[in-house]
Amino acid sequence: MRKICLLFLFSTTILHAAYPDFGAFTPKGLQRGTDTKVTVHGARLADFEGLIFYSSGFTVKSIEKKEAAAVVLTLAVAPEVPLGLHSLRVRTASGISHLRQITVGPYPTVNEAEPNSDFASPQVIGLNQTIEGVVTNEDVDHYRVTMKKGQTLTVELEGQRLGYTPFDPFVSIMNTQRFDLATCDDTPLLGKDPYASIIVPQDGDYIIQVREASYVGNDSSVYRLHVGEFRRPAVVFPAGGKVGSTFKARFLSITGEAFEEDVTLPAQSAWPFILQPKQQPAPSGIPFRLVDFDNVMEVEPNDEPAKATPTSLPLSVAFNGIIEKPGDMDFFKLTLKKDQQLEFIAYAQAIGSPLDPILLLVNAQGAGIVENDDAGDTPRLDSRFKVTVPADGDYILRVMDQLERGGPAFVYRIEVTGTRPEVILSSPNYEINDTQSRQFIPVPRGGRFAQLINITRSGTGGDASFVCEGLPAGVRLVDAGVPGGFGSVLALFEAAPDAPLSGGAMTMTLKHNDPANGIIGRLRQVFDLVREGNNLPLHRSIESQMPIAVVEEAPFALEIAKPVVPLVQAGVIEMKVSAKRKDGFKAPILVRLLWKPPGINALGEQTIPEGQSECTFVLDANGDAPAGIWKLAVLGQADAGNGTTYNASPFTDLVTAPMMIASATPALTVVEQGQSTGYLCKLEQRVPFEGEATATLYGLPDTLPVAPVKFTKVTADLVFQIPTKPDSAVTKHANLFVQTVVPTPTGPLLQRFAFGGTLRVDAPPKMAPPPPAPPPAAPVVAAVVPPPPAAPPPPKLLTRLEQLREKLAKTK
Repeated sequence: MRKICLLFLFSTTILHAAYPDFGAFTPKGLQRGTDTKVTVHGARLADFEGLIFYSSGFTVKSIEKKEAAAVVLTLAVAPEVPLGLHSLRVRTASGISHLRQITVGPYPTVNEAEPNSDFASPQVIGLNQTIEGVVTNEDVDHYRVTMKKGQTLTVELEGQRLGYTPFDPFVSIMNTQRFDLATCDDTPLLGKDPYASIIVPQDGDYIIQVREASYVGNDSSVYRLHVGEFRRPAVVFPAGGKVGSTFKARFLSITGEAFEEDVTLPAQSAWPFILQPKQQPAPSGIPFRLVDFDNVMEVEPNDEPAKATPTSLPLSVAFNGIIEKPGDMDFFKLTLKKDQQLEFIAYAQAIGSPLDPILLLVNAQGAGIVENDDAGDTPRLDSRFKVTVPADGDYILRVMDQLERGGPAFVYRIEVTGTRPEVILSSPNYEINDTQSRQFIPVPRGGRFAQLINITRSGTGGDASFVCEGLPAGVRLVDAGVPGGFGSVLALFEAAPDAPLSGGAMTMTLKHNDPANGIIGRLRQVFDLVREGNNLPLHRSIESQMPIAVVEEAPFALEIAKPVVPLVQAGVIEMKVSAKRKDGFKAPILVRLLWKPPGINALGEQTIPEGQSECTFVLDANGDAPAGIWKLAVLGQADAGNGTTYNASPFTDLVTAPMMIASATPALTVVEQGQSTGYLCKLEQRVPFEGEATATLYGLPDTLPVAPVKFTKVTADLVFQIPTKPDSAVTKHANLFVQTVVPTPTGPLLQRFAFGGTLRVDAPPKMAPPPPAPPPAAPVVAAVVPPPPAAPPPPKLLTRLEQLREKLAKTK
């Protein structure tokens, strides 16, 4: 069984000095099918090697200049590269940068030319151009374009999507009399980024205005304004389809204009997936659900339960429709079985629709089963719920807008799925509100790099193996095996000493070892590229590839000394990490534990001081820690003078084993001050040993010294003698335990037992005081007996009138 532990080492320098700083890209976008001279801005770029793109079609044709703060190069974009956002990183000889995005558009780029803030003096531009500019505080940019009657004038702005700042741009198309013909701030499709479109009413000039919505721009509020005759659909219907299928897609604008195209979908499911029309495409596409199950299309009229659109398709299935007018609602009928566990997910705003969906599920009698408004993931206004079907029968699903709005673009898609096996891979976020740190794999020549991979399984299990496509030449994954019960594993990559400096985006999947199980785990890594001040993500990128590169040789090598004895349950072991430094490298290293095997605890960190070569971790096993062989590795991070260099150790086996000696919690032990007592531990010796073991009682203060006790494999009663003094504190000493050193053929083994014992120290009982002496006897005097008292006279009998007078007198 393969079991993995990772120790992560940090230098004591600035946290993010570990890799090149990719600050910006000029221009912010590229025209597809052309070569463009670009400048990469940042820091630690002098050893620039290339760019890592997450999609194909990009080629660095030449590098004109390399400096620490900037690199100038010529970048070619193939004609088939999709329009829209593309993720990339900088690769240097010593590392990999954070992720950024660049846009690919259909038009050539023209830079903004100031002054253009005055409506009367706009910058003259041509149709089918992309203008790159910036709006600073209270800045307003104006552009003039000449149009013919009947032409389509469409603008789309990329601002926040460029990934530099929380930028909220506003755009307006006006005539020369300053009348707004179309305005836009935020959109369901593009978030904070706007678009607008008009059919030109007459020949003449038209003004396009760009500003920050609240006039609070800054030097980072950069934008790319696409101006052309393109069609800008807001949403597509249906908003999803089955992999490998061909269907007719209807692209809809917010005002109701529509056009259709035949679409053939890829053979592999993906989310997000961007669908782009072929004719007069916009600068960006539309999110589209690419799944492995069928669609059910609404059949009008279906605006009441009796007319609900039925389906005979098995689950999983997707219901597709449009809330076409205010007050509209759609109904679908499902036949379900008792105890089915289903999930209903509404996709509306997630696919660019303005609909804020509410879902209601009722039985055939109209009794509500579950209703949901806002419970989606991203964006939150989309509905989502899970349900266990209470009985066999027909059920009705209602879809409506939360504010009873409607329109031609109010498209929705409701996916109803049962228990579906799924495996998702990801690398953990190592810092709070930071999705970028250490999300890469730079492998040093002749060395290694370790990356922790989390595995989220649903409805499937069993042993599996990593499959890595796109590894650089000379790089291998040391051990691809992943046990079925593991929620995280260490992927250790190794590069040959002569591996060429190279890199790319690697596709890492997890495939079941049983060929009959076709479930494939795929990487899903979320990067927050723009956040608000409250750390709410505004713009994200979701990637399915891991960047990997061969980098220069590290100035140190690491090794874990293999422990000579097993770590037993309730045991303790010391693990030594040594660093072999190259001449002149003396930097201190902070050693941090990143991942622990089940049931194993350890202190958080140790330090290898400057110029020294080792540190020690103390590993502590719980009483139920599983037995087996665990593969350990350490990853070193140190400042080598020009950024940070990484290197990992080879795997080292740590053996864990069952406890050798067990003992229940000892009975309460009580002793009086000044007395001695025996503390008894009943032993259950599970693994015999030769020679004498030494046991030490822990948990008592130094004022109660207890001598260690020797015992052998046949000892059943282990007794510690505890002496007290007359002035020993009267108290309880709880949570006592015993630690023993057991001799083994390979060395001494440490284990603990008898947890939770208690010693109570009492004061001795106090002596009762002697009884007081009796008083002296009094002299005897003859008693004088008085005569008996005279008998009282008999009571006087009162008449009724006398009784009333007496009672009245007593009350006065």
